[in-house]
Amino acid sequence: MNRVEQIVSHLTAAKAGADAQLVSIMKQQGVAVLTMNFPPVNSFHPSLQAALEKAISDVYADASVKAVVITGKSGFFMAGADIPTIQALQNNPSSTRQEIIDYLKRGHKLFNMIESGPKPTVAAVNGPALGGGCELAIACNARVAVPTAQFGLPELNLGIIPGLAGTQRLPRLIGLQLAVTNTMSAKNLKAPQAQKAGLVDLVVKPDQLIMAAGKLALDLADGKRPVRRSLLLADKIPHPTDAKRIIEEARYQASKKTKNVPHPGGYLDAVWEGVVYGGERGIQKEMEVFADLVKTPSAKSLVHFFLSTKATAKVPGVPEKSKLKFKKVAVIGGGTMGVGIALVYLMKGHEVILKEVNEKALLAAVERILTITQQFLKRRKLPVMGAEQILRGLTPQITYDGFEQCDLVIEAVLENVPLKQKIFGELEKICKKECILATNTSTIDLDQIGLHTNAKDRIIGLHFFSPAHVMPLLEIVRTKNTSNETIAACVQSSKQIGKTPVVVGNCVGFTANRIFFPYGQAAAFLVDSGVCPYRIDAALEKWGMPMGVFKMSDLSGVDIFMHVSIQINGAYGDRCYNSSVGKHLSAAGRLGQKTGAGYYKYVKGKTIPDPKGIADILKKTREDAKLPQIKDITDEEIVQMVLYPVVNESTRVMQEGHVVRESDVDVCTVFGYGFPAYRGGVMFWARLEGLKNVNNRLKSFSEKYGASVPAARSFFAPSAHLAKLSA
Repeated sequence: MNRVEQIVSHLTAAKAGADAQLVSIMKQQGVAVLTMNFPPVNSFHPSLQAALEKAISDVYADASVKAVVITGKSGFFMAGADIPTIQALQNNPSSTRQEIIDYLKRGHKLFNMIESGPKPTVAAVNGPALGGGCELAIACNARVAVPTAQFGLPELNLGIIPGLAGTQRLPRLIGLQLAVTNTMSAKNLKAPQAQKAGLVDLVVKPDQLIMAAGKLALDLADGKRPVRRSLLLADKIPHPTDAKRIIEEARYQASKKTKNVPHPGGYLDAVWEGVVYGGERGIQKEMEVFADLVKTPSAKSLVHFFLSTKATAKVPGVPEKSKLKFKKVAVIGGGTMGVGIALVYLMKGHEVILKEVNEKALLAAVERILTITQQFLKRRKLPVMGAEQILRGLTPQITYDGFEQCDLVIEAVLENVPLKQKIFGELEKICKKECILATNTSTIDLDQIGLHTNAKDRIIGLHFFSPAHVMPLLEIVRTKNTSNETIAACVQSSKQIGKTPVVVGNCVGFTANRIFFPYGQAAAFLVDSGVCPYRIDAALEKWGMPMGVFKMSDLSGVDIFMHVSIQINGAYGDRCYNSSVGKHLSAAGRLGQKTGAGYYKYVKGKTIPDPKGIADILKKTREDAKLPQIKDITDEEIVQMVLYPVVNESTRVMQEGHVVRESDVDVCTVFGYGFPAYRGGVMFWARLEGLKNVNNRLKSFSEKYGASVPAARSFFAPSAHLAKLSA
């Protein structure tokens, strides 16, 4: 038994002992129905694979069985690979490439037996068939699905490729172009689309699924319909010349959308091998590519990040389910954030009261909602019925009428402590005792906001990121007084509105904004030291950030950055580096995109570097700073000097107990600031870099630049917790 098999057998034995009935068999009128039952989503865990192997062997050996139907339980056919099993393989330093290939061969043996065995097989797809579930379905000789079933191969989201012949069977069923397009984009096909594409034979109502699949299976067994083996099909594979064009176009598109990762190219290599040399050769190539990819840094990072997003909702001491349900929600403040928050709830079917201070402000807020809704309709991201739902659910007003019926109120007004305190005092008097009172503040201490109320147990921060109706992260900010029931209700609701919740502590900047304040300050330090801001942005974007720090400043507004900087300095001033570049940009009226110019200039929607326009500004800020000028710096050093301080502040947040687990920091950085998921989040990336290396580099920056600039010494100095973690 090789090392991979040892890991797998350990996992199999553990699960088998807990639940031996992973695949049940029901026989009727010559059809054996195999039902997979591996809660919660029927992931293709090694123990389920072993149980399915045994069940298939048993029914093939049973003379009373003419045909086989495979289905799932509890609304899932099979929702993909068991990700913890993949992570266990990644974390096993002794497993070899050949051992991983040998492990994959076991899965291929099972699927080949299902496809080419002595009795025809039909997949009765009762829900999602994703990843390994899709590969299982397309290995069957036919497929019957309910209308809500979905088919897809999302493995590229994990930095790997389909490993059980998905690269070979899917193109032969639905055509090369559609298979490549959908797999590269991780797009699923709904059952009606899948039927039109040739993947599904029949779409039936749920109560007819097993009967229809059984009848089709018997028709195959009796020769009334031909038995199709997907791997042998060739009619939808184009001529190599046309196939090459499709593959090369996909490579080109991938190069524009993805950086620094090998898996899109690896997937296309496996597909191309099968097109040219046939399915069997394609499978061999697929296994080799999978084995080469699974232990790459990008695959480890993406698997880590996927599992991290699933862990954020689990908070020690907080119930996983809440009795509180948010049906009616009120949002106070109709600015950009308030409107975005209102839309989040409206799009999920909630009734929403949107309150503003006067009719003029209210009209502007409603117009913002209409504009965004129209944009969604134009881009086909929202059906007409969805737009009607938004408008029906919205109640715009300037009074507190109806607030006594609300289950949740979210304040999203200006960052003004007395104003927020006044609002929360009013809400305590008006709202029912069970109503949760939330603030969307990004900088103000929640204890100050609720200081004069007796409702501290139901005061919480719901920090959405802009634009709120797009960004996936929701920081749920708890104080020392926030009840566990309040937290549980907000975590539960966040998943219902399509957000990834991260429960964080109450400090200035909370987690995401706090750990990223050194990002802008470090970049400004480099500018003051003579480095071109466009060079800094280019290095960060090449490394993987979706937007350079100065483009991000222009997008948010230079004045907003300066306002936040005041709050940050008030809390963490002993380790801040403050540049005058923002002050000089503001004086010149260059506040970013909203004024047509900031660090860049903006012409007809295009972002254009403007070295002449900012030359005098850079001269003034460098004269103010009086820093030694950096004459030579590599892109790698730029990335380190800008992002290692983010790692540093992250360790302080962890040490102070503001996050439940280290991986929560990673989720905040990816979903809040666009840190590349294929690097796993800032702390996972730091561990790949080596925490000792990060600590030592920060120490060297502190000593090198702090010799002449005291602020740089404290800014770059490694935290005590980073030093401890790196020891």
